[in-house]
Amino acid sequence: MAAFVIRPYREADRAAVIAAEIDLQEYERALHDTRLPGAAVMEAYLDRLQQDVAAQSGAILIAEDGGRFLGLVACVVVQDDAVQETADSNIHGYITDIYVVPERRGSGLAQALLQAAESHLAPTGISRVRINVLAANAMARRAYEKHGFEPYEVMYEKRLGQSD
Repeated sequence: MAAFVIRPYREADRAAVIAAEIDLQEYERALHDTRLPGAAVMEAYLDRLQQDVAAQSGAILIAEDGGRFLGLVACVVVQDDAVQETADSNIHGYITDIYVVPERRGSGLAQALLQAAESHLAPTGISRVRINVLAANAMARRAYEKHGFEPYEVMYEKRLGQSD
């Protein structure tokens, strides 16, 4: 497997990142009907993500090999105000997005991207990093658990107005 580098996002990455986010969105659309078509929302999504990253000590990091896009991870620092939670739970890192091109899945690239996000977040003083995943996305759950993530909160959904 060829070597890769992980570096900060540049505006020249925009088209590749949008294509990756569309691919991810379409994958998730097949898992759950709450996801909108990727092509319709990803320009606006990336704009919002860039704003969040800038405002929340975050980063968008790009994995590449010889200029070829291989994947991305985006992370931010979240500050909640939940009075029932500990201080270190209220201020935590959050992985907003992670994507690896299909031919590099299973190669360890997702682990390297997660580690790069953790390295970016560590100087902020946080002691926890969180990530959400669709319940039906077994492949992603395995990758996150392999990296040391454990279930924290589990959200259930019930559709109202449907017969049981």
